[in-house]
Amino acid sequence: MMKTAAVATIIALFAGAPAFANETADNCRAYVAENGGDDSGCACLGDAASDNSALADALAAIKTPDDLEATDDDTKAAIAACFPDSDASAS
Repeated sequence: MMKTAAVATIIALFAGAPAFANETADNCRAYVAENGGDDSGCACLGDAASDNSALADALAAIKTPDDLEATDDDTKAAIAACFPDSDASAS
């Protein structure tokens, strides 16, 4: 019984990776639509979040430009990597 539960948990975690990517990319596009800018790096952020649940959580918490400004340096670095020509890369 324990093996079955462990296998089910692992499968759920791996199945969640694309969902993290899609949700993060969709949230990014919604943020850009609401606040302006270029959404060309949103798929990149989705890919980065699919491998890093802490990053996915940090990105999900960004709802406003103030949230973006207040986010931690690691999250800003991930954003800058996906949006190299944006103001976020200068922060």
